[in-house]
Amino acid sequence: MLDRIHDFRRRLQEAVAERRVESTYGLGLFCDSIPIVYDVNYLRADRPASAEELAEESDRLMDRFWHRRVITRASGRSIAGDFTRLGWTQSTHLIMAHQRSPDRPTDTSGIREVSLPELEDAHTRVTLAEPYGDVELAAQLLEAKRRVAAAVPTRFFAAFVDDALAAYCELRSDGTTSQIEDVNTLAAHRGRGLGRAVVATALEQGVSGSETVFIEALADDWPKDLYRRLGFDVVAERHLFLRPPPPLSRLRVRTPRLELRLATPAELRELAELAREGIHDPERMPFEVPWTDAAGTPGFVEESVEHHLGHLRAWQPSEWTLSFVAFRDGRPIGVQALRTKDFARTREVDTGSWLGRAHQGEGLGTEMRAGVLTFAFELLGATRAVSGAIDGNQQSLAVSRRLGYEVTGTSTVAPRGAEVARTDLLLTRDRFTSPVRVEVDGFEGLQPLFGIAG
Repeated sequence: MLDRIHDFRRRLQEAVAERRVESTYGLGLFCDSIPIVYDVNYLRADRPASAEELAEESDRLMDRFWHRRVITRASGRSIAGDFTRLGWTQSTHLIMAHQRSPDRPTDTSGIREVSLPELEDAHTRVTLAEPYGDVELAAQLLEAKRRVAAAVPTRFFAAFVDDALAAYCELRSDGTTSQIEDVNTLAAHRGRGLGRAVVATALEQGVSGSETVFIEALADDWPKDLYRRLGFDVVAERHLFLRPPPPLSRLRVRTPRLELRLATPAELRELAELAREGIHDPERMPFEVPWTDAAGTPGFVEESVEHHLGHLRAWQPSEWTLSFVAFRDGRPIGVQALRTKDFARTREVDTGSWLGRAHQGEGLGTEMRAGVLTFAFELLGATRAVSGAIDGNQQSLAVSRRLGYEVTGTSTVAPRGAEVARTDLLLTRDRFTSPVRVEVDGFEGLQPLFGIAG
């Protein structure tokens, strides 16, 4: 029985995955099109390894994602403490097989089978009701469910209250083994026994067509007790380890042509390769720190990645650098950074940016700076934005003028050792009007990270 359950799970996992990567310790299973769904993006550890080895391997395999996830069988219990010391979270899933008769009969007369499209609205509402739920996650979770249904025959059962869908679950079956999964009751209808009724219906159908029916439950949550009453017993366990994504990774600033957000390590490598192709005339250095002079060195790409990730590690509410990467049609094209010190007191930000040469001359520099200025002025509550343009950097100066900056003076900098003049610029909130539409998502709850009240 247990072998059938493990085999069913392995085959389903591998069928759902868009990409499978062999590992020393098992198999990486990934759906790159739905990157924020943890359940379809992880390292499955099929062979024994230490927490440190698995964490390092997940970093290698999962550089396209912000989260890291490792799933083990019962052997994971022995390394749970080590994962905790590495800063990961751990959850234990109980695999429960149906082996006994339920403790009592269940009225399932109000349960009916539904299609996945009929379920989508309720599923979305369940996701949005969670503390972590948002529209993007709800959409990706539904796509994951579609992938499962395409990989194995899947039926959906729902309870209704006054013709409104109130509870549901799904039954996956290959004709020999069946799994009951995704049991949910909408908040307004809990406490009425609807969850028991939909599971009992799925169980009846599973038992009639399979040799083995199983379900999973969190070891520290109450549904396991319901499943025991329905005749399920614990036969095995899985240990799931997670390093969650940094909260700032969910922040999005969108303009008509661009999305500004933090980039994953894989995207940062692509960004660094773009910089290597050229940003400016090599004879002129437009940046105060001449970082592009190192573009031809062997370590440039990894040093660029570390530069961005280092900003996250060094983040303090009193001093931070938010290096938004500008994406156009899903590809990185440049950087628009926002920096500050003691923001709660000064309410002042500084900006800096660059664009790959192939993307210059289209007004994108104005668009991406307008995006971060809107974010700074309207959401962070900034009152001043400062910038500067080294002599010869006419593109940067032109962007500043279009957005309403005023010249406040000149200073000197020495990016390559020799002093050059720098035009100092200031934009106040009352003078700024964005020339493009700007939308910001994912900012809720992040205010303390920026040193401001929520």
